[in-house]
Amino acid sequence: MNWIRRSFGAKVLAALVGTVGLLLAITLITVRTQTNRQVRLVEDRTVQSAGELFEQMLDLQRRQSDQVTRPFVESPRAVALLDEAIESQDIDYLAGEASYEMIRSGLGADAALIVFTDDDGLPVISMLDDQLIPGDPADVQPLAMALLDSDSLLVMSAYRVLDERLYNMQVHFLELGSRAVGTLVFGLPIGSSQMDEIARVGAFETCLVIDGSCAATSAGVTSQMQASMISALDSDESVRTALSGVEWSINHQPLVSDAPAAGRTVVAIQLDEVRAPFENIQLTLLLTGLLALLLCGIAGVALSRSLTRPVLDLVTATGRVAKGDYETEVDVASDDEMGTLADAFNDMTRGLLLREQYRSVLNKVVSEDVAEELMRGDVELGGENRTITALFADIRGFTPMTVGMEPQEVIGLLNECMERLSNGVDAEGGVVDKYIGDEIMAVFGAPVAQEDHACRAVRAALRMRDGIAELNAERAERGKEPLGVGIGIASGIAVAGNMGSAERMNYTVLGETVNLAARLTDQAAAGEILISEQTEEWAVGGVLVAPCIGGRALKGFQAECLVYSVESFDESGTAES
Repeated sequence: MNWIRRSFGAKVLAALVGTVGLLLAITLITVRTQTNRQVRLVEDRTVQSAGELFEQMLDLQRRQSDQVTRPFVESPRAVALLDEAIESQDIDYLAGEASYEMIRSGLGADAALIVFTDDDGLPVISMLDDQLIPGDPADVQPLAMALLDSDSLLVMSAYRVLDERLYNMQVHFLELGSRAVGTLVFGLPIGSSQMDEIARVGAFETCLVIDGSCAATSAGVTSQMQASMISALDSDESVRTALSGVEWSINHQPLVSDAPAAGRTVVAIQLDEVRAPFENIQLTLLLTGLLALLLCGIAGVALSRSLTRPVLDLVTATGRVAKGDYETEVDVASDDEMGTLADAFNDMTRGLLLREQYRSVLNKVVSEDVAEELMRGDVELGGENRTITALFADIRGFTPMTVGMEPQEVIGLLNECMERLSNGVDAEGGVVDKYIGDEIMAVFGAPVAQEDHACRAVRAALRMRDGIAELNAERAERGKEPLGVGIGIASGIAVAGNMGSAERMNYTVLGETVNLAARLTDQAAAGEILISEQTEEWAVGGVLVAPCIGGRALKGFQAECLVYSVESFDESGTAES
């Protein structure tokens, strides 16, 4: 994850892909949730529909049963016939009447089970498919006894399996006057055609479970599915199972709502067909989402590159600027915010370049410290008392030497000499205040205070002398006459500041100390370094070899000034002999 934290482009890419991925995940979860909800809804509706379809079938059979049994239940004559048949054991006439009523109802004589019982519940006549059958093969006696023993029931429903066929049976109470004569049991078969029709209309497979086994099933119910349907009766919830690679949901409910023990209606719903539309939607969403992720990845990479490339270019350019390359510019490739930033950067580098050019020019005109002050814009007229050391160096015999020389040659000679003198000042941290013809004026201790300004000035003078000696050696090789420079140094209080006008000013130092240094320079011979008494006293930090050469009467000074001639200055602590 560190690469994400370190890369802005990676953050953009991660944000785009993460957002699309999150939306895709939320969408898929939502669709999955809705799919499961819809499956449950389909299950509930299918089970409800199955119940309604079975109820419609059973209601039709009840009406058909009523049509057949009504003449026997409502006719005292039919009941009397039953009573007479019971007494005389003559059942032929009663059987014929039953066959006639079956035919008259339109059901056909071979479509039902008919049983007449006496008042003890024993079958008197049992007919199956218009054939008399002996005994009680349908086990109707318990049903008849339950009805005869009831004080309130006149009819009851039950289900029986006979010859591997399930019968929906209606048991009617028969009485003559107020005397119970027996019962009439009428049963219609629930066949595979009826089960198939219900399954086709309801779009499910079904089975009617009686006494723990499937008594009637639709055509699509296999033996494996029957076993799953029966085992599902142990659960109160729907059961999901896979049969032959197909997922099914198995649900069950009472065959008769007020008699749960009578049997169960089991419904198997094929979930693949229910899930198919939603799975197609999920697949479409997944493919679309993956495509969106791919496109976001491509767009994210392109966007991150378009954002990071200008930033990296700016970083590279900033590094070059930090190293002093103020001519660096970046390409402006767009008109957006990045383009605005690039424009601003280029404006900045142009400003820095111009400022550096100003600084370069100022450094050539004034000292670096003064240049810094001018660049900051903190320049005001006025001065302050500062403790400084002033140094003057003058080329001896310069005017006679340049007689007859071309002006360019004179300037060349002067610059060659002044460069060696200026190098000595710069090496010791002094400030070249001004060039006065063939003379240079330098200041130590201003504008930047220096505690060892006297030492610096003496060392600078020695450097100047050495530099002129090197220059003379070079001139000798060229057949030129040597140059001589006299140097004067004085230390003390001076007024330092910007002098001139508000439009044009110059940083300089003024006062008696400066005048003394100038007068000492006038007294110095070629190669001689004369310093004031104060300079000799303050030039500590090493062994200064500067014998006193006595007092000198200097112009502008009432009393004689003690003057010292510098021979050497050894900061290692030992003087040269």
